[in-house]
Amino acid sequence: MGSDGQKFSVTGDISTDVSERVAMARHFSAIGQMPFFQEISSVNPPRVGVRGRQCVLLGSNSYIGLSTHPDVVAASVRATEEFGTGTTGSRLLNGTYSLHVTLEKTIAGWLGHDDAVVFTTGYQTNVGTIQGLIGPDCLAVVDSYAHASIRDGVRLSRAVEERFDHNDVASLKDALARHAGTTFRRILVLVDSLYSMEGSTAPLEQIISVCKDAGALLMVDEAHGIGVFGPTGAGLSELTGTAQDIDVLMGSLSKAIGGLGGFVAGSQDIIDEIRFSARSLWFSTSGTPGAMAAAAAAIDVIRSGEGAERRKRLERNARLMRECLRPLDVELNRPDEDSPDWSPIIPIRLFDELRTVLSWNNLSDAGVFVTPAIYPAVPVGKPVLRVCMTSELSVDEIRWSAQTLAGELSWALAAA
Repeated sequence: MGSDGQKFSVTGDISTDVSERVAMARHFSAIGQMPFFQEISSVNPPRVGVRGRQCVLLGSNSYIGLSTHPDVVAASVRATEEFGTGTTGSRLLNGTYSLHVTLEKTIAGWLGHDDAVVFTTGYQTNVGTIQGLIGPDCLAVVDSYAHASIRDGVRLSRAVEERFDHNDVASLKDALARHAGTTFRRILVLVDSLYSMEGSTAPLEQIISVCKDAGALLMVDEAHGIGVFGPTGAGLSELTGTAQDIDVLMGSLSKAIGGLGGFVAGSQDIIDEIRFSARSLWFSTSGTPGAMAAAAAAIDVIRSGEGAERRKRLERNARLMRECLRPLDVELNRPDEDSPDWSPIIPIRLFDELRTVLSWNNLSDAGVFVTPAIYPAVPVGKPVLRVCMTSELSVDEIRWSAQTLAGELSWALAAA
């Protein structure tokens, strides 16, 4: 019944009244060419079983191979045997175990911050943190390529939102200047350190300088930077020496750390504010004992000599793959000369969603597993095949995969 007393009507059978996106997905599923929600039947890094065949995995966020590291797996098993498979409660009530507290202390010490708080997923970390720190009386200034979880957190906060052009410091200044005469309780600038679809890195030093001039807080999402960059693997902020100038440092336990979850680190005041206001922390069951123990063990590896060697292999592999794919125009987009001159994420732009799906299927049939990205993961009309490098790939596997990619994608790019 509508507000004016009129009855609403529905045209068509609601069970078949689906969106164009769902219809397309069902079509590709029916003909066995659906590139998403693929069932992984086996994992033996750097190979996975997909659609009845073994493929070289070029689509993993486990950048330094810790998701299957024997010490990490053993720690997860021990914690599960001691504490059980789940916590059965939120962090607020009965879901804070000694494993969570120990992990938070380890993260804070590693990253050089006062404290940290762990969430059940990376998505919940960003959504809850942003919603907990800002509201309708605040301004959020967001990089246009920021992760979906950042954008969703801003929407839920109901803060005034401004976006600036990707990695463009002048655009950031302009976005802040547009509100120079307005009084906000808090201004929060939000960026990724390593952008998951572009493979580009943020010019952190320049962004920090702008934030200081504007009196704005800075939140940096290091989900893809942690474990990849820095002498101890603490991320792009460690590599650039900017960690202490970042007010809110977010990280994922699900990428290079190889498990499940997320965290934020910062000053005691910031972390206490998040801990007592983030709804996604309060109203979600906490991370499982196995996941927390695995993350702690993985961080030990990341900070060790073994972790440094794995990062060196990752860098070698990423440079080699980019060089092998040079004919496909996969140059690294560097916002400034201080940014790293390599990245484990290599996007190949195909310009057409259908061509992207067809190319993914052909590559899978040939034994190469990459990840396709279409809207809303990337802008409309700018799909990519996302190549993710790991330390576990051999030189021969990289060269063979690159040759396979070049052979399949040359026609797709030429057709564009």
